[in-house]
Amino acid sequence: MFWKFDLNTTSHVDKLLDKEDVTLHELMDEDDILQECKAQNRKLLDFLCQQHCMEELVTLITHEPPVDMDEKIRFK
Repeated sequence: MFWKFDLNTTSHVDKLLDKEDVTLHELMDEDDILQECKAQNRKLLDFLCQQHCMEELVTLITHEPPVDMDEKIRFK
């Protein structure tokens, strides 16, 4: 009786995107962020295409992280 199981699962990324004050760093910390991009999650792609997110992504790519930053975040 498979109908007893809740098959309507919402990803944690979608739950974060429902928050009004979600940040790029919160999303980047999620393990399934790449899978959600590959699945073309429309809410996620719309968020990432916003001007402030694009600028922050470019900054993250083009600048070295501070030496004293936590390694988990520094080499993500």
